[in-house]
Amino acid sequence: MKPSHYIQQQKILSPPNITGFSLLELMVVISITMIIITFAAPSFGSLVSRSQIESKANTVFDIFQLARGTAISQGEFITLCPSTDGQQCLQQWQLGLMAFIDNNHDRKFSGNDKIITFLPSTSSATLHGNQPYFTYNPLGALKGRMGSLITCPAGEKESTSIRLLVSQMGRVRTQEKHKQTHSTCKDHFKY
Repeated sequence: MKPSHYIQQQKILSPPNITGFSLLELMVVISITMIIITFAAPSFGSLVSRSQIESKANTVFDIFQLARGTAISQGEFITLCPSTDGQQCLQQWQLGLMAFIDNNHDRKFSGNDKIITFLPSTSSATLHGNQPYFTYNPLGALKGRMGSLITCPAGEKESTSIRLLVSQMGRVRTQEKHKQTHSTCKDHFKY
């Protein structure tokens, strides 16, 4: 019979079982991974573009809800208009968006008006509208005509676009339009 310390030394000195992948197995896994990535990459780009458009539409929707809620709760006229700097109203919605308390009801930001929020333009998605401004009265309804805004992917790529419809009562709802071939984002909707 061998002493116990001899058995322990023999266990320590015996080489461990080495396991791993063979070169062939590794090449097969890499090939399958590359095929999956090749097919998934275009879908991933579309998913990112759609997410950017939805994010922009949700942010604009929230700004309209905030403006309407502020008009009702504070009994003020609130104007939403396109703006690049949050200091003056412009004509192009893709430049940015601001909402302010319009104390003198002239739909222009002046010294006695207070900015509620400002959303600068983004490079990922653009905004287009059919009205130069939207003004909520103290009852939460629009002062003037109803209208709509459309969020589009930057560069007018073919993609899903989302339209925000603002009713005469001041409520906002969204309408999604999926891509169509050979048309731009703004062509999807008739104002």
